[in-house]
Amino acid sequence: MKILGLSDQVNPFVYSDQIAERFSEIDLVVGCGDLPADYLEFVVSTLNVPVLYVAGNHDVDEYKVPGGLNIDGRSKAVKGVRVLGLGGSPRYKEKGKHQYTEREMVFRAFKLLPGIFVQRYLLKREIDILVTHAPPRGIHDMKDPAHQGFIIFRNLIRYARPKLMLHGHSHATRSLEVTETVFEGCTFFNVFPYRVVELPNRVE
Repeated sequence: MKILGLSDQVNPFVYSDQIAERFSEIDLVVGCGDLPADYLEFVVSTLNVPVLYVAGNHDVDEYKVPGGLNIDGRSKAVKGVRVLGLGGSPRYKEKGKHQYTEREMVFRAFKLLPGIFVQRYLLKREIDILVTHAPPRGIHDMKDPAHQGFIIFRNLIRYARPKLMLHGHSHATRSLEVTETVFEGCTFFNVFPYRVVELPNRVE
């Protein structure tokens, strides 16, 4: 399965009348936050594939993408692939719906655990993809408070054991910074501003 990950910036290579030709092999689109809704709506309507998304810290409170599926705080199966979503960034100002303290994100992650247990340990169905806006602490994150990763994401990966994690938030310069990492058998990608990835086999 080929996945188009998008995050944080409208990219003219994607937002183009040639998108259908450039991304004809894409099976699934994943929005990792801080994207205008009409940008993702354009991708939905043009590529005619499922679009899953989470909100970023700069998205409006009631963020909604017509034709897309909001997976923020939810687990969904699409085209035979099970996906978990947790949007938002570390809290760096008093107000902001899509900003969370570490404790708040721990609470959000814990709400997903019963569903993960049922799927993975009772039904024997693997968790395929974890979609977030912010990265895990110490992986693709930055030192400033707004762009540090969440510690709980590392623990969630150990428990859920997804094959793939897609995130944004860190505006990496790809020639200078690491944007692909393997941790606990999960392959991480910073998809800023867009990236085509394949759902991998598990790395043990």
